[in-house]
Amino acid sequence: MTNSGVNNIPFMPGMELWVKGASHFNPQRFSINVGTDEQNIALHCDVRFGYGSSRPVIVMNSRENNEFGEEVRERNFPFQPEQEFEVTITFSNNRFYINLHDGHMLEFPDRLDGQSRNKIWVEGDATIHGISLR
Repeated sequence: MTNSGVNNIPFMPGMELWVKGASHFNPQRFSINVGTDEQNIALHCDVRFGYGSSRPVIVMNSRENNEFGEEVRERNFPFQPEQEFEVTITFSNNRFYINLHDGHMLEFPDRLDGQSRNKIWVEGDATIHGISLR
């Protein structure tokens, strides 16, 4: 399992997060997370190749005081084992806009409005080649 990230860099409205990487051979899942810490996550974007279900799915959620909220599931799944991916996440109007490398865009509300978003990390079955904020 790989874990990469950046701390103490605020992800504020109008900014864009760029993540580039490649999934591992025979991956189960990897996630891109934006929040304060592991107990308070404004965006948990979990790419599941086969973890917990028979079909690949992207699960988006938030976590407040160590409690996950209601999941939002997306069946459009452009990720492939051992292939590179690029994801950009824009934070605007209290929403996260997640642009996938196939051109598909997902939306997820900022359920932790008012809390800082100064920790960004990726964990799971992927090797990260770059993370940047613009």
